[in-house]
Amino acid sequence: MACDLRRRTSMHAFGKVFRIGAGPGDPELLTLKAARALRLADVVLVDDLVSRGCLAHARSDARVVQVGKRGVC
Repeated sequence: MACDLRRRTSMHAFGKVFRIGAGPGDPELLTLKAARALRLADVVLVDDLVSRGCLAHARSDARVVQVGKRGVC
């Protein structure tokens, strides 16, 4: 069992996680670093408090997942 678990774990790719605060929700107030992180993201987790304009910085093929704050979990 331990060998199977190790093999499964080693098959997973590691990446980076960025936590971006949307502040007051104005897309024009995102930092350049936040916009860059959104452009690189494969998956973007958002709640209903995030302005949809902020998602304009995300790649068109990025998976956007609604979480928390009235989102679907």
